[in-house]
Amino acid sequence: MAAFPLDPRLSKVILASKDLHCTEEILTIVALLSVESVIHIPYSKREQSNEVRQKFMSSTGDHVTLLNMYRAYNGAGGNRQWCFENFIDARNMLTACKVRKQLRDICQRLQIPLLSCGQNMTAIRHSLCYGFFMNAAELHKDDEYTTLGVRKTVHIHPSSSLFKCKPAYIVYNELVQTSKCYMRQLSLVDPDWLYEAAPLYFKRKKTTTN
Repeated sequence: MAAFPLDPRLSKVILASKDLHCTEEILTIVALLSVESVIHIPYSKREQSNEVRQKFMSSTGDHVTLLNMYRAYNGAGGNRQWCFENFIDARNMLTACKVRKQLRDICQRLQIPLLSCGQNMTAIRHSLCYGFFMNAAELHKDDEYTTLGVRKTVHIHPSSSLFKCKPAYIVYNELVQTSKCYMRQLSLVDPDWLYEAAPLYFKRKKTTTN
């Protein structure tokens, strides 16, 4: 993991993607998470920007939503006018592209196969569990989420593509404290993936809570 100049959690996600055959997509997502937000939302055009963003939204979460944005950006040839019309920060997206190239070069040096999962979004979400298993939360009967680690009550951030959904289990990138404690950058996951990613961690947590 030391070969990647990244948060160790992101490095683990890249390494996991090797066996799940989705390294190309994971490199894109990791690069986008490593730079300032590529989403530009002017306060005066908030409603319009939210409408435009709908075409990128994924029902599986924000990580795939970011991937959809990158693919659309590439499809438009990185055109600045396209970025303006779609509320994409062109400078930050260009920085993410440079980061992605650096990560791809490292993978090639480490002989990590650069495989693509195409439209198999399941493999992407599965890979995320290996880096973010400690950032997992489950839904309870009262429609509130609790983190699996410290049992903290958390909420889906209003900007998330999952805001109006209630998936049973999710992983998130970070917590943001405002009037509530919000989870940002979420993906829905299968609890079996979490246990597979860190069996000792979840066995220990289960023992502690019993």
